[in-house]
Amino acid sequence: MRKISGAWSASRYLMGVFVAFVCGSLIAEEGAPFKVSEQLFDLTNKETLGLKTIVAEHIDLYRATEKAGYLFSHHPNLGVFQEQLFCMWSNGKSSEDRPEQRVLYSRSADGKTWSEPRVLVSPVKTKEVCVAAGFHVDGDRLVAYYTVAHYPTHNLMHPDTALFAVASKNGLDWSEPRRVSAGFFIEGPLQLPDGRLILAGEHAGDAWKNNQARMRLIYTDQKDGLGGWKEAAISPEAPKVFGYTEPSPFLRSDGTIVTPFRNSSGYYYASISRDRGERWSVPVKTNYPDSMARCSTGRLPNGTTYLINNPGPGKMNRGLLTIGLSKDGALFDQAWLIRGEPTTQRFKGKGKKDGWQYPNAIVWKEALWVVYSANKEGIALTRISLDQFN
Repeated sequence: MRKISGAWSASRYLMGVFVAFVCGSLIAEEGAPFKVSEQLFDLTNKETLGLKTIVAEHIDLYRATEKAGYLFSHHPNLGVFQEQLFCMWSNGKSSEDRPEQRVLYSRSADGKTWSEPRVLVSPVKTKEVCVAAGFHVDGDRLVAYYTVAHYPTHNLMHPDTALFAVASKNGLDWSEPRRVSAGFFIEGPLQLPDGRLILAGEHAGDAWKNNQARMRLIYTDQKDGLGGWKEAAISPEAPKVFGYTEPSPFLRSDGTIVTPFRNSSGYYYASISRDRGERWSVPVKTNYPDSMARCSTGRLPNGTTYLINNPGPGKMNRGLLTIGLSKDGALFDQAWLIRGEPTTQRFKGKGKKDGWQYPNAIVWKEALWVVYSANKEGIALTRISLDQFN
């Protein structure tokens, strides 16, 4: 869970004018929901993008070994429960999203020493694939989400692809799985100040296959995050640009929800909602570079918005992991390199790539903790003291 605190008001959006369509199903917005200041990222500099490396501590959480027999690790997610940091990730035999892929999790009291990984869930049927999809804390209960996909059918084309959840009161013993929603998800919900939950992922089945829909945004006022989910209204203007959109929404101090979308243009598209996630603007192309990979967004305790991603240069280049900062969630004018040293996979597998990729982040114990996969086979963390952002 990513719980965001801050003022909840009806302030006017700084970069455009909100207009309601007559049909009442969508909203329109002038200009891109956010932008990056010119020359912040130097895409001609393949080594550092012209950025300084932020002072941080790196921690290896999980390292694949031939002896263990599971050589693929990806889609990591963090959560805090009972004063411990939890991490889950997808864990497969050798290649991405293949049968027998399960979800592992580990926990730590200090973020540095981690428990032996335990199996959270495994596929029930022969051709099912389990994909880690994040956490939500409901009082004294930890909810862990995971997507059940299907092989060999493309994950987003199979009509039965859906999000499931298990729950625990001690982080060790888990309930029976419960189906939550149709679609493909890899990140836990954003919680608004009033308790509403927003989940952002992908459509699946005929809607995706027939080019009718891409991103799937849903919301619920049911605090446990296990039911009551409703589909939000959003219509991508250029569906051919979108494959996996992998949205990661964040909340501005004025109550506007913003989410970037992965796409093939080389720059994020983004959309906003002003009605607590029920209707979203048509996605607009921004000037924030991205190499086609998952990002992670959120707000620091001082109100600063962060966006962690692989800016490139070039598509699918995940060798440089960066963090961009914005005081208002509209203009990102500061950035640092988190990881940029060369890294190469030790075990070959289909769908695997070199690099520091698919980040997820959370604020805990006076630091921003960033988790990511290393070459899609190991799981690593970076601890950045909050003092670095003041």
